[in-house]
Amino acid sequence: MTDNTERFKECIEIMRRDVAEFEQMYQGRFTEQPHVGLGNRKTRCVNEATLPIITCHPSCLEKCAGTCYVLAICTKPRPNCRKCEAKNTVLRRIDPNAYYEHFYREAERLNLPIRLSDGGDFENEVQAKACIAAARRHPSVHAILYTKRIELLPALVDRPATLHVRYSSWQGDDEGEAYARSLGFNVTHVVWDGSGNCPYQHSLARFNLRKKTLDAGFRAQGIPAKEANKRAERAAEQEVHVWHCRDCAAHGTGCCGTGDIRFNVVGESGWAERAELKKATS
Repeated sequence: MTDNTERFKECIEIMRRDVAEFEQMYQGRFTEQPHVGLGNRKTRCVNEATLPIITCHPSCLEKCAGTCYVLAICTKPRPNCRKCEAKNTVLRRIDPNAYYEHFYREAERLNLPIRLSDGGDFENEVQAKACIAAARRHPSVHAILYTKRIELLPALVDRPATLHVRYSSWQGDDEGEAYARSLGFNVTHVVWDGSGNCPYQHSLARFNLRKKTLDAGFRAQGIPAKEANKRAERAAEQEVHVWHCRDCAAHGTGCCGTGDIRFNVVGESGWAERAELKKATS
């Protein structure tokens, strides 16, 4: 973690204190519903988020803590988001079946897909199986999951077609990728500059590039940096196209191909038309 070591130690300690606070509050009882994030214009889905690092694969602490946007944003600038993730983390540990049932029920009610583990990851097989059970009870709901828990992939093999799982691989993890593919999973290389093969991150990279361009233009007009950043964010969001539907996976093996769901497309006009053409000719 190089120069960020002390800062991340502090962040992790803050999150651990949050977890302890909610554990004390709930005393092992599932006494309220988890927080359901409705996302924003860039995602247009139901977000299920737990604490990063705390629930992630141990390798994440060393390899991606410095670039983890959830950790960077929610730990200090947005403490309310961090509290929601801590609350979800504890409730999922208390009763994973009730936890995932709530998310699937809400997604079904709202007619939206779910982005599972928007922060964090599965912690154990019990949680993975609880998610699968909820997916079976709500066959109209599609959900996408990126996981580094290669040890849990066997438990995820027997999942419904509406639960789209990608193994999130570190670059160079040839053995792990081969194992994941042998079990029938797609593989994503997570590289935050968009150079990996994760379609969501490609889209996010295009969004960030467009926002940077707009921000520079606003600043050139003499607009203060903070206001320019806000305007650039809003303007870039207006250019985001979001495509999804309840039968997403039936449309050309998933909206972005290879059995996945693409929740947003930034800077790709004509994508929907190509998807419809693929559907019509398949």
